[in-house]
Amino acid sequence: MKNKLLVSTALGAVMLSGAVNAETKITGQLDINYSAQSSSSAINSKGGWGRESQVNVSNSGDLSNGMTYAAGFSLEFDGNGNGSDIADENLYIDFTSGSTTVGVSQDHGLNTDSSAVPRVSINAGSLSTFSGLTYAQGSPIGNGSQHVKEGMGVTLAQKLDGIGAVQLRIVPELTQDGGVNDGIAKGNEGSAYDINFQGNAGVEGLTINLAYAKAEKALGSTHTPTRDSKGIQYGIGYNFGQIAIGAQRSDRELGNSATTERETTEVGATFAASDNLSLGLAYASTDITGKAKDEEITHATIGYNLGAVAVHLNYADYQNVGGTNGTDYEVASVRLSTKF
Repeated sequence: MKNKLLVSTALGAVMLSGAVNAETKITGQLDINYSAQSSSSAINSKGGWGRESQVNVSNSGDLSNGMTYAAGFSLEFDGNGNGSDIADENLYIDFTSGSTTVGVSQDHGLNTDSSAVPRVSINAGSLSTFSGLTYAQGSPIGNGSQHVKEGMGVTLAQKLDGIGAVQLRIVPELTQDGGVNDGIAKGNEGSAYDINFQGNAGVEGLTINLAYAKAEKALGSTHTPTRDSKGIQYGIGYNFGQIAIGAQRSDRELGNSATTERETTEVGATFAASDNLSLGLAYASTDITGKAKDEEITHATIGYNLGAVAVHLNYADYQNVGGTNGTDYEVASVRLSTKF
């Protein structure tokens, strides 16, 4: 039985470009949610609306030298956004020969914002509506929240037939998003890189997720003023058909302290009760340097597929947020999601 909530089909408008052997596609996604939050501190209890809308433009075709190319960008409009970062997502030009791809990109390709833990809806970090949470999906290394993919850089990717794919990304400056046109944009951050492998090792239903990331220490840096920042993650999952299970471990050494480390272990499972109904459950625990308590999250999801629109009901319980005993939250959310 296929879980239609986990594999959505996007309907795109397809049109011919100026070249006969190329095409341009426009796709998008719209998410609207209402969330309610309660807290051990009554002042932090609240509720409200959220939304995210995104338009993707992509083009691909053949080059005169026999290689193929793919290029594109996304425009993302989050709630309460001021428009300054609407183009900071999925920007790329890739050149492919056989199973090898070389590209220049930002927020594109394999990256450390990934997990082998199966999900029906968004992860617990994206669901949270409060500050101080140390849990993060994957291995963001810049002060625990910055992924290498968020900087502009070059990538080298290799498909391994029947096994998966591996990719190297090199970013001249962490967080540098190519914010100027023909000039030079340079801040106080050092260089960074990540290496990612995602695949099934030739076993149908298996998911393997491996990644390593590093940002160099830099004078005056916000993210690495004290030492290099490093992150490593390793996860494995398996889909039995109706049931999928997975586990992932992410270890991060932050560069704004000589000692700050965060180690997150997450396990989860999903169950496709029918063609349209799916259930998900996940648990994550994060050990934080110098904190007596581990931060713990239990996250449950019910998803229902209406065809073009999916409805997600999320509930998450957050204990000892930031490793502080007694700092607890509960978040419940209704989410409508559609792709086009």
